[in-house]
Amino acid sequence: FFSWDNDSLADWQSFVGRSRYGAESQSITVKALLITAYSFIIVFSLFGNILVCHVVIKTKRMHSATSLFIVNLAVADIMITLLNTPFTLARFVNSTWIFGKGMCHVSRFAQYCSLHVSALTLTAIALDRHQVIMHPLKPRISTAKGVIYISVIWIMATCFSLPHAIYQKLFTFEYSEEVTRCLCLPDFPEPADLFWKYLDLTTFILLYVLPLLIISAAYMTVAKKLWLRNIIGDVTTEQYFALRKKSKKTIKMLMLVVILFAVCWFPLNCYVVLLSSQTIHTNNALYFAFHWFAMSSTCYNPFIYCWLNDSFRSELKALLNMCRKPPRPEEQRLPSTVPSCRLAFFLGGCR
Repeated sequence: FFSWDNDSLADWQSFVGRSRYGAESQSITVKALLITAYSFIIVFSLFGNILVCHVVIKTKRMHSATSLFIVNLAVADIMITLLNTPFTLARFVNSTWIFGKGMCHVSRFAQYCSLHVSALTLTAIALDRHQVIMHPLKPRISTAKGVIYISVIWIMATCFSLPHAIYQKLFTFEYSEEVTRCLCLPDFPEPADLFWKYLDLTTFILLYVLPLLIISAAYMTVAKKLWLRNIIGDVTTEQYFALRKKSKKTIKMLMLVVILFAVCWFPLNCYVVLLSSQTIHTNNALYFAFHWFAMSSTCYNPFIYCWLNDSFRSELKALLNMCRKPPRPEEQRLPSTVPSCRLAFFLGGCR
């Protein structure tokens, strides 16, 4: 506990200055704006990412390593939406941490683990696409191997996230006998400033910059082959060009996912690195603007899949039609002339 009096104001400002955010604004307008903005993220992220998982899991022909990676991205987005976004919002609105010591650690862990899982999964997708397009004769990653890779991704993300989760502490400030305030803040071992600086810098380089460099190199190589080169031996058949067009569309979709992820997380990552190195001072408005922008990345992927992936869009439409209009008894008796595959589609999918 910290006793609060007028003489400790300078110490309080210095202490808060070491955190990732400053003292909260008491403006009702600002709070209402943040509640609306964060609520928008929570609703659209949960709806979109749960829908992505449902469509991929229920559609057997979409069961592949790439689809598993896409589901893994959705799971990471769901995790940060449930375990970090609402708690950050509530802390701001209440001007105190009301969720106890356990969630102080869990919320920070969820933010970093989700970020690391997303970065590593996007890297795995890029390397998978690189192998499929650059070495088409080599065997593709099986779903079993995909599960193994995803397990490794979560283990790595957990290991890199644990220091941020472990070195969180719930500080309680006593304003008076009736009023206390709790803050969930980093509490690194001595030398704390150096520990914080190099932890954030290492995390930024290894799990944000390096994955993006690998992804960029992989997609640049793939794009060069698909758009610029015409390999000797290629046959200019309608089937070949259709497959090439589909590959280009897939790469465009995946590159857009990567670009949005990189752009959304860049301001918050830079803010944290500069703050931990004491290059800048805390700015409450900047922190919440950057945090909201980073959290908004959880909303975009489902819309990108619907926009640029024909298979996902068609399966989603079929699923929504089934939910909106269940078949009546007389509609279930189809004529015998209906092709078996189409009949199977109405009954649950071709086998």
